[in-house]
Amino acid sequence: MQRLPKLSLTHKILFWLLTGFVINIYFLVIISEAELEKAMLDQTYKQAESYLLGLSLQLEMMPPDTSPEQYRAILLKGFSSERHGFLHFSPIEIYLYSSTGQVISHTKPGYHPDKPMDGVYGQVIREKKPVSSSDTSSIIENREKNTHPTIDIIVPVRLGGDEVNAGLEAELDLEKLLHQITLNDDAYEKRILLLTSFTGSLLFLFVWWLLHLLAIRHINRFSNTMLDFGSGTLARRIPLPLPNDEIGDLGRAMNAMADNISLLMQEQENNYLQTLQAMSKALAAKDAYTQSHSARVAKYAVLLGKHLGLSEEKLNILQKGALMHDLGKIGVPDAILNKPGSLTDEEFAIMRSHAQYTATIMRPLHHFHEFLEIAAWHHEHWDGTGYPDGLSGEEIPLLARIVSIADTWDAMTGDRVYRKGMPVDKALSILEKEWNWGQWDPQLVKIFIAMIRQEEI
Repeated sequence: MQRLPKLSLTHKILFWLLTGFVINIYFLVIISEAELEKAMLDQTYKQAESYLLGLSLQLEMMPPDTSPEQYRAILLKGFSSERHGFLHFSPIEIYLYSSTGQVISHTKPGYHPDKPMDGVYGQVIREKKPVSSSDTSSIIENREKNTHPTIDIIVPVRLGGDEVNAGLEAELDLEKLLHQITLNDDAYEKRILLLTSFTGSLLFLFVWWLLHLLAIRHINRFSNTMLDFGSGTLARRIPLPLPNDEIGDLGRAMNAMADNISLLMQEQENNYLQTLQAMSKALAAKDAYTQSHSARVAKYAVLLGKHLGLSEEKLNILQKGALMHDLGKIGVPDAILNKPGSLTDEEFAIMRSHAQYTATIMRPLHHFHEFLEIAAWHHEHWDGTGYPDGLSGEEIPLLARIVSIADTWDAMTGDRVYRKGMPVDKALSILEKEWNWGQWDPQLVKIFIAMIRQEEI
C-alpha cells in the first residue's frame, strides 16, 4: 500500500485555513449576490409603481366624460415612452378597469373580459394602495428556470372625482432587469475574486510567518534537540529564551525531562563504574600483573595524549579507559592467564577474546562510549591486520590507537614472571624500525618515541 506524502504542520494548517477561506468566500458571494438581486428587484418594483402612478395622474386629470379612446391614447403614450430606456423593465400591456371589473381601456385592441373583483383587483380599490402579483423569490425562480420573467402591478386610480373608483394594471417584462443582474453578478464576482485573492495571499503569508514565529521554529528546535538527545548527546538542551506560552512550557518541560534522564543515566553509569572498579579489584586478585600493566599503560597513554594536546576531559577518559582496557581478562581461565610459558594457538585464541569480553562489559556505558572503543580496538593494527574487527587507518578511534602504542610499549619493557623486560634503548630501536611496517599509527609512534627519549633524558 502506497503511503501518502508527509505534510508539515504548516501545510496542514494552511490547507484547512484555505479550505475554510474558500467556503466562507463561496457563501459570502452567494448571500451577497442574493441581497444585490433583491435590492435591484425592490428598486424595479418602485420604478414600476412610479411609472404607473405617473400614468394614473394623467388619467385622473381627464374630465369625467372622457371616452375610452382618449384614455387609451394616454396609455399608448405611456406604453411607448422614451423613458423606458432608463428603466429595468418593458411594458407588455396596460389597461384601465372600473370598480365593477369592466375593462375601460386597453393598449391592445379587442374584447377583454371583466376582472374578478373578489381578488387583488378589488383589493387595490378597497385598500387604495398598489399591489404586485409577484415577489422576489418567484422572479429568481423564473430566472433559474430560464422562463420569461414578468410582473403584474396594479395601482388605484381616481377617475373624475376624489374617490378611488378604478384600477390601472400593467404587465411588465423583466428581461432587461435579469440581464442587468447577470452583468452585475459577473462584475461583482470578478471584483470579489480579485479582492479575496489579494487579501487571501496576504493572509496566508501573515499566517505562515506567524506560525513560524510562534510555533514552527520552536518545534523544529525541540525536534533537533530531542533527536540529538536520543542519539546520546545528553548535554544538549533546547536553547533559551523560550516564549511565555504553551510552546515555552513544552520546551521547559522537555529540558526538565532531559535533565532528569541525564541525571538518572549519570547515576546509573556512576554505579556501573563502581561495579567495574570492583571487577578491577577482582582481576587484580586474580592477576596482579594485569593491574600493574594497566596502570603503566594508562600513564604512557596520558603522557602521549598530553603531547598531542588532548583536552583534560579526553585525558581523563583516556586514563580511565586505559586502566580498564584489559578488564575482560577476568573471563580468561587462570591457567591461561598466568601460564609462565608460551601459549598454544588455542590458548592464544582464548586470550585474544579478552578484548571482546572487555567491550561487552563496557557496552552499558553510553556516556563513556570511548571506554568501549579503547577496550574493543586497542589490538587493531594501522594496516588492518589486527583483531577483532580488522579495522585500519583512521577507522580505529584515536584513543584506541594511543592505548595500542602504550600497551605494546609496556609489553616490551615490563617485567613478566617468565621473562625480564627489554631495555628502553632496544625497545625504542624496535619501534623506530617498525613504525612504518603498519602495526601503529606512524605519526603517533613518531611522537611517542620523541616523548620517551625526552623523558629518558
